[in-house]
Amino acid sequence: MIKFKNNILIKNIFILLVSGAIAKVIGMLGKIIYTRQAGVNVVSLYSLITPTFMLIISICQFSFPIAISKLAAENKYDNKKLLISAYTLGFGINIIAMILILIFAKTIANLLHNQLLFKPIIAIIFILPLITISSIQRGFLHGKENMLPGAITNITEEIIKIILIIIVFPLALAKSNIAAVIAIILFNIITESFSIIIMKVSIKKYLKKEKVKADKTIIKDITKISLPTTLIRLISSIGFFLEPILLTYVLVKSGYAPNYITIEYGIISSYIIPLLSMPSFFSTGIASALLPNITKAYANKKYQEFNSKLLKLIILTIMVGMLCLGLIMLFPNKILDFIYGVDFGINYIYLIGPFFLLLYIQPALSVGIQAMGKTSKLFYVSLISTILKYSVLFISATLGFGMNSLVFSIITGIITTSSLILIITLKTINEKT
Repeated sequence: MIKFKNNILIKNIFILLVSGAIAKVIGMLGKIIYTRQAGVNVVSLYSLITPTFMLIISICQFSFPIAISKLAAENKYDNKKLLISAYTLGFGINIIAMILILIFAKTIANLLHNQLLFKPIIAIIFILPLITISSIQRGFLHGKENMLPGAITNITEEIIKIILIIIVFPLALAKSNIAAVIAIILFNIITESFSIIIMKVSIKKYLKKEKVKADKTIIKDITKISLPTTLIRLISSIGFFLEPILLTYVLVKSGYAPNYITIEYGIISSYIIPLLSMPSFFSTGIASALLPNITKAYANKKYQEFNSKLLKLIILTIMVGMLCLGLIMLFPNKILDFIYGVDFGINYIYLIGPFFLLLYIQPALSVGIQAMGKTSKLFYVSLISTILKYSVLFISATLGFGMNSLVFSIITGIITTSSLILIITLKTINEKT
């Protein structure tokens, strides 16, 4: 029986890694097509509202994938009642989020010094219910150890995005830059709908035919699990949301033109950071694959074995990161031209690039913290890192460092997060050895 369970675990890890790799490659292809078609103006406009977009999604997802996965795995409640309760809670959160968007959309656009962004922010409303439903479905299937439907949807979503970018996006772009930004947001309606349909087919076999109602006890249980995790994510999401607003506010007061800020912010956040972040996919994949093994060693109090495996994992991620980062640092112009068809932002690569080596070891250190049952510590890591990061952004911008203020804040965030996670890991290891 144990052997069978291990086989399922290995199979699920394999499915997640392979599907994740395929989705990442297809997604990168879509990114290449999108950035080449859109141009820096549209990319910059979209990057300016991306933090707002991600904050709203974080709220509406409410960590459902984690909470529903846990409750579905426990088989404590009727499957259909669990899903109905989750949908009820999710739609309640959606309604609140929609009202807040309608109230504050114009204010956010004004804070970003671009009133044209009002319509793209309003467009986010239309995709929220679909994102909530797909998050709940994905969590349910993961809880039932059925990873294949979620893996399929990851790939199909990226394929559909590419088709939409090739066929529909040029039509929106021909109308206006803002229409193109709205189109990119609304594409999620189609991708999420396909995901919901695919996962619904797999979920049917777990459900009984009789009608059920939402259960208050289940809603409370979901909230107990979701709320702490959501709060951790919201700290970084709120910081990310405030980033372009804070940067724009201070730099405009310093005499910089809003259009210049929009373009430069787009270059850093939509071209340079995604490029430098690419190697982290490998470290995340390696860390995820070894999590069960490392967790088992720690749970069985085999601390020397745990330390050895964690050290090997860190060394492996550093080696992969150094290789990828080395290529980016040596041939930045060729890589930027190949992927995005641009040749700007190379100075930012040289400034930020070396510090990303610390970012690449974060998944390995985070896996160590999860295995040691210290996940709650990540809340404080996120809080301290966010406060320091955006304090540096504000102070640097006020002192006249211009767009380099954003660079300094990114570096501060990477160093702070990596250092704090390392300190927590080493302290816990020392307590056990």
